[in-house]
Amino acid sequence: MLEQKLPDNCLLKNTKDKIEDKIFKEILKKFGISGKSFLIVDNRGSQFISSFLTLTEVINFGIFSIESLYLQRKPYKSFSAIYIVSGDKKSIDLVIKDFKSEKDRLYKFCHLFILDEIKDDLLDIMAKNNFIKRIKTLKQILIQYIPIDKNMFTFGNDENFNSIYNLYEDNEDMNKINISRLVSVCQSLDSYPNVVYFNLDAKCKFVAEKVNSELKKYFSKKNIKKSGFLLITSRFIDLAAPVQFELIYQYLLLDSFKRKNAKYYNKIFFKHKNKNQEKVLDYKEELYNKYKSMYIYEVIETINEDLAEFKNSDVGKLYKLKNEKNNIDLDNAAKNISKYNYYVNLYSEHLNLSGEIDKILKRRNIMDLLEMQKTIMAKMNNKGKKCSENEIISLIKNYKDKFEKIDFMRLLCLIKYNYPEIEIDEIFSVLESNNIIFSTAEKKIINFLNKGKMLIDLDSLEELDKSIISYREKNNYKTNEEINNKNDKRYNYVKECKLTTICDMCSKNSLPKNIFTFVEKPENIKTQNKFGLKNGMFKNSEDDKNKQNLILFNIGGLSNYEIASLERGSYINQYDVNLILGANKIYNYKEYFDELTHYFNGNNEIVKINEAMPKEIKETKKNSNIKKEAEKDDSAEQKINVREINEKDSDGKYSKEKLKKKKRDDDSITDYK
Repeated sequence: MLEQKLPDNCLLKNTKDKIEDKIFKEILKKFGISGKSFLIVDNRGSQFISSFLTLTEVINFGIFSIESLYLQRKPYKSFSAIYIVSGDKKSIDLVIKDFKSEKDRLYKFCHLFILDEIKDDLLDIMAKNNFIKRIKTLKQILIQYIPIDKNMFTFGNDENFNSIYNLYEDNEDMNKINISRLVSVCQSLDSYPNVVYFNLDAKCKFVAEKVNSELKKYFSKKNIKKSGFLLITSRFIDLAAPVQFELIYQYLLLDSFKRKNAKYYNKIFFKHKNKNQEKVLDYKEELYNKYKSMYIYEVIETINEDLAEFKNSDVGKLYKLKNEKNNIDLDNAAKNISKYNYYVNLYSEHLNLSGEIDKILKRRNIMDLLEMQKTIMAKMNNKGKKCSENEIISLIKNYKDKFEKIDFMRLLCLIKYNYPEIEIDEIFSVLESNNIIFSTAEKKIINFLNKGKMLIDLDSLEELDKSIISYREKNNYKTNEEINNKNDKRYNYVKECKLTTICDMCSKNSLPKNIFTFVEKPENIKTQNKFGLKNGMFKNSEDDKNKQNLILFNIGGLSNYEIASLERGSYINQYDVNLILGANKIYNYKEYFDELTHYFNGNNEIVKINEAMPKEIKETKKNSNIKKEAEKDDSAEQKINVREINEKDSDGKYSKEKLKKKKRDDDSITDYK
């Protein structure tokens, strides 16, 4: 497969480079064991390595073989072993078992990397065994985020609605996790950002102030100056965004097709000609990166043009002439045949995907849905006149036979969010007369979109909405889409998600100061505009690698719609920064509804964000969170930073006391040592 090269300033490359340097290059070179070492992993170690490196890359570092910690292995007493394992007792016991005695040891020496903080109980276990004599390296790898694309990360949280949407009082444990993980992202980027937060949600303030404090401690030692932004926002800025419709190719791929589960954010499954197919959407594929931020109609047109152009390229011409031996260099032709086949198959795959999406859009009458969405979001009809609640009900009556139930539910959520006083029961009656029946939980979800908005200062939230619309009207980027909609007064209400405009405002230091607050006075901020058109398309500026970072972290998760909208902002070079996206978790509209359904099926009521809950509920919730933290999926507990904590006595042997002392001395160190 022909892979895209990672840009120098992206999060994934920074993390990957540090892991390569500290785990492989440094150890193999320092101990001269290239070609004479095994890589041994447990389940978490396997997930960790596969997140950053391919099998080929690992082998190319000089690793003889990769093996599972759980399987019986043959002894290679002249070879060393690099272990990447979790810090649980089961894994550590299995590592020690490989060196239980001089006679029965499997390997010559052990280089041990533990994917958790190394605590005293682990040091006790290792110090009491013959194993300690064989340790050459002992390091902890604290990677607290999961990169899922070039500049996107999650914390892989699987918490239910109560914890991830923070409807009760501050969840101290969850906030601490968010803080340490956000700090680790900045450390990986060597970025000391100006921290700014959405001040209508107390959780944003709490996390922002704590993160800023930790970053200040860390970067003051490295003499790195502040630059760029860490923008901490909340799901409550826009509860309706996850249910909105969009025509961006990336959004349609992720919301139209089935995913294995939420952890596999970018793996989709689809049918073509009655055959099941799997597709991974990521930075490695050139065409996906080219098309993902285009609108679907642009994609269909561009793919056909690109495929025709490719077939007429030198590679295509060589392929056509491959059987005419007298006319071409056969060696050169052979080298290009695989490239030709690869790209033709890739173009065909995207043609199939875009074709399947086009069928879905037509079957579900998505263009009519988008018209309805414009009217609802802007509260005006296509002639620019105010649209009353009765007119909205009439529109639903007119379209009651055209949409599927799930799409009606999305529309009703938008209606209740934008028309809080509307008689929603009347709409339910209209739809039920057409055999579209909503459950009690589904009705609660629809009503929640309005009630949830009431949990914060509604006047300030409306003021933010006005600031966003005003900013959009003043900052018109003249894309084809905007030119096509120049006479539609509703367009500025739906052109992008709120977070996209907020990031744009932040990149130019234009956030409304009464709604967004810097923890400290901002320093070293560049706000000049660098976007421009070339051949009718926006192109990235030549000094992208010198752009400051804007790290967006949205408490409560990001939806596919928001990710697609934010990345399109990068595609048209809307921002003056390198945008990095992060959230507790990522979901599509169905998963968003599932979260809410789970919550309401428990007969929970809406509670003010900072309202205290009864003591017995608080204790039950605390115990539940402790249990969940212990049982959480391994991938959600990955953390960043590798630091060495081993120490030898004067005779060259390891000592538990030395290890413990070194660990205590290093407790404040959060970078590679």
